[in-house]
Amino acid sequence: MHHILKYSHPAGEFRNGLPIGNGRLAAMICGDGRHVRLALNHEWLWRGVNRERDCVDVSDKLGEVRERLFAGDFREGTRLANEYFAGKGGISGERNRVDPYQPAGDLTVTVPGGAYARSLDLDTGEAVVRAGATEVRAFASFADGFIVVRIAGPGEFGLSRTADPACELEAERLRLRGQFRGGVAFEVAAREYRRDGADGGDGAVTVLVDIATDANHGTLLPFPDTADYDALFARHLSAFAAARGPAELEIGTDKFEQGTDPVLNRGTDPCSKNEDTDVRLAAFKRGEDPLLPALYFEYGRYLMVSGSSGELPLNLQGKWNEELNPPWECDYHLDVNLQMAYWAAETLRLRMQEDTLFDLCDRYRPHGREMARKLYGCGGVYFTLQTDVWGRMTPESKGWAVWIGAAPWLAAHFTRRWRYSRSKEFLIARAYPFLKEVAAFYADYLVERDGVYHILPSQSPENRFAGTGEGYPVSICVDAAMDVELATETFRACIEMAEALGVDRELRGQWQHFLDHLPPLSTDAAGRLNEFDRERPEVEPGHRHLSHLYGLYPGELFPEGHPLRAACERSLDSRLSHGGGHTGWSRSWVACLMARLRRSADCWTHLTALICDFATESLLDLHPPRIFQIDGNMGGCAAVCEMLLSCEGNCVRLLGALPAAWPSGEFRHFAAPGTLDVSCRWSGGGNKVYVDLRTELAGSWLLCVGDNTVPVSLPAGGACSLTF
Repeated sequence: MHHILKYSHPAGEFRNGLPIGNGRLAAMICGDGRHVRLALNHEWLWRGVNRERDCVDVSDKLGEVRERLFAGDFREGTRLANEYFAGKGGISGERNRVDPYQPAGDLTVTVPGGAYARSLDLDTGEAVVRAGATEVRAFASFADGFIVVRIAGPGEFGLSRTADPACELEAERLRLRGQFRGGVAFEVAAREYRRDGADGGDGAVTVLVDIATDANHGTLLPFPDTADYDALFARHLSAFAAARGPAELEIGTDKFEQGTDPVLNRGTDPCSKNEDTDVRLAAFKRGEDPLLPALYFEYGRYLMVSGSSGELPLNLQGKWNEELNPPWECDYHLDVNLQMAYWAAETLRLRMQEDTLFDLCDRYRPHGREMARKLYGCGGVYFTLQTDVWGRMTPESKGWAVWIGAAPWLAAHFTRRWRYSRSKEFLIARAYPFLKEVAAFYADYLVERDGVYHILPSQSPENRFAGTGEGYPVSICVDAAMDVELATETFRACIEMAEALGVDRELRGQWQHFLDHLPPLSTDAAGRLNEFDRERPEVEPGHRHLSHLYGLYPGELFPEGHPLRAACERSLDSRLSHGGGHTGWSRSWVACLMARLRRSADCWTHLTALICDFATESLLDLHPPRIFQIDGNMGGCAAVCEMLLSCEGNCVRLLGALPAAWPSGEFRHFAAPGTLDVSCRWSGGGNKVYVDLRTELAGSWLLCVGDNTVPVSLPAGGACSLTF
């Protein structure tokens, strides 16, 4: 099966465009019938005005806030915590100091117009636009680093950038030089390579585009003396395939299956094969085309590979932004959005892409240590809720920013990598040092009272309960469930890692002591998991965040048989009954939770709602009011992974939330913990299941398929096949 997005009309709006990228460079291909526009981005092009921002030491205020919170005066505790620890931005009415991610400019091809078609091949990263007699092909090279464009037929092209009073710009036809006042300088350059049809060529023009900023390396790649599009594409194709990894998914076919030549579509027409994607989307909304979610899954993987194969992880819009003042600065939000983007990374073996997340955390750590001390008087590391690329951990969102859970949540990704790869090198060099710093912060931040170690100030992002003061969107409290869950997960992981390395026996004892004396989670009168320390009146019972359910998914704190798993399920149902899941990323989290709970019909319902209610015609995720945001795409990809392969501890469950719409299919080379490689083929709605397992390292697992649970032990390099 080949995976293509295709349309018979122009994109018009940016959010309906077709994205290409190699991590460092990105372009959204859009425009009208007379213009093919490549909206260009560079991952390091942020304004850079606030690269050195800092805050004063307010750690002496912590005791005053804690007194209010322990006394149950959450109204005053919320006010004081925000005054002392939240910075500006948010509800302060003043601009925060987070630097916005910026567009580099546009490469625009002006064409005569005519019959129109466009496509994006998710398996090769090549986009094609046909307008009348002109064809434009483009890809972001994984081998040579350039954005490569081929223009065959009539068309004029040049570079430009939206007028920006904060940017001094020197513009030529094929070169732009910009300098943000007080910030970053950048350069965009293109070089054209013409082929004369009279001399036996096809008359096409190949254009190479590069972008540089002084935020990192600061220089353009050297343009070659000659450039042949097909040769450049052939080199790219090999590197792109390696970046995508070995994982595959194929669902039983129907009339919507797309079969095209996987190599450049030579001799075929990628813009005319089978149904257009917008037609398929309309059919899916009518209850037809059950393969569209599989295309959505492939799109999520494509966006990860195309957006996160450089030096930086995906921001709120991946790497694709056209606005000078993008929503939420197109920044890094660390209370679900950034984390969600990487939920599927280990299962799909996208480790090169996930490494950008670990690199970002390492970049944050030095200032995170300073902020831990200045804000809360603690050792270890603190990450703020909202930030940018510069590694500054200053709180910048009054009303939302008083939360210490960002670093622990990101630490969970280090733990997951360790459990899947079992790499001692990664454990020693990256995972354990970071987890130790997170645990060191907790060790100083926890407050013992009556034998219990409390977490305060605490919040459940980004929710509140009644009685905490009008005008504050988030309640500051004691022992919110998510904070307790994150602390539990951190200490358990630290103990596991230290034991694996045979080190820090004394610290292990301290961590276990904290674990044994953290506040217990509780349930309300309806049997729901309490989001806060006890049952408290909800202001928004349908709130978009599902923070207290973190321990169910993506965490693994409430495996099957755990007494609080049912309480999580009741909480989820209650949230949905009041309209929860009303953003793209929130709906995708719901789908993941339903998959973890093995509620296949409900998972399919919410995956369907994610696509029908929150996807553009080019399947990009939308956040109300219809703002492109990439986290929902990535969460939807993770939901499909979870439907087919769910791992909690050493239990590997296959097809736990298999939808009835996919009666037959196959996935190959999905990853499970302990270096386990899993391939699975099913038919008859899962009544017949064939499983192939391989492992690099020796290990033991419980393999669960339907009602069957089979213990599996394999030696290093071992393999086995099973039938259910």
